[in-house]
Amino acid sequence: MLIAEKATRIVGGHIIISAFLGILINLFMFFKFLSYEKTSFYILCTSKTLSNFILLTVYFLYIGPTELLYTQIGSMNLNTYLNQTMGLGMYLQGPITQMIITINRFLVIWFTPTHVPQYSHRITLGALSVSWITVTWLSTLIGLPGFDNNNNFDIIINLANCRVPIGFEHIGYYSTPCNNQITIIVVSGIFLIGFLTNFMNFMIGGKLIYTWKRTRGNLSSEANQLRRRTSIRFFVQSVIQDYVCSMDVVNNMVSHFYCSGDRLCITLSLFSFGVLIYGIDGLVMYIFNYKSFGSSVASREPTNESMRTIIQVSPASIP
Repeated sequence: MLIAEKATRIVGGHIIISAFLGILINLFMFFKFLSYEKTSFYILCTSKTLSNFILLTVYFLYIGPTELLYTQIGSMNLNTYLNQTMGLGMYLQGPITQMIITINRFLVIWFTPTHVPQYSHRITLGALSVSWITVTWLSTLIGLPGFDNNNNFDIIINLANCRVPIGFEHIGYYSTPCNNQITIIVVSGIFLIGFLTNFMNFMIGGKLIYTWKRTRGNLSSEANQLRRRTSIRFFVQSVIQDYVCSMDVVNNMVSHFYCSGDRLCITLSLFSFGVLIYGIDGLVMYIFNYKSFGSSVASREPTNESMRTIIQVSPASIP
């Protein structure tokens, strides 16, 4: 057995095992979040587990077996559609959801620290709907303008001009000007999302530090202290998830350098590392929310009046 084939099969086994474990943790968290009160934060976390599950399922059922068995599974057309969905469609859903989560945290910490208005749920659902419609469109490329076979900017008649196969070294792959164009746009969009998200995280961290310094000498109710601790916990969870997403993007970029242009090395590095990202993301959500698994869920957000009294509030009830 050649070294290239052996390495590919080993990575295939790693992908199947890692994807299976990631699917389990994300499914577990998906149903846990569904059992919580439908606050904006938990709605967003539920969406994140769903997008993680879809991507991990492709790793588990297609990419892993294709590498392990060292052969093509299904048609090349299926290959191109899955690559379009993973590489340019669902690949964006994670960063977009993280940005919406950060925006939610920013608005709560800066403008509604004691009471979150009910319309925030509608805004959250509206933003999530737009993001899912967008990534679904990117996964199909219906009516997308791009390059024709003569490299002229025109409406694409044959959408296969933009869909290219997953970069399996042992099967064969190719690229097109249209695909390269879309990739540049997607990467630029991810960098813009990362910049905005990190800027808001900086503002949130500053606000939390300022609030803590201003109120640390004052007596506050148990509900107020709980809200502060929960806000910090959600903020730290959001920041870690932001950087988990960034790790995958950074690995995609630097793999071309540490592999010195070796296509097999690049492909195996992308697959073996990328499959871990979505499982780690689900694990982060588990670590930061497992304490509330056995808690009773309060029916309402604490009001200004109830914040003055000592009450028992579950962390799961606070967005």
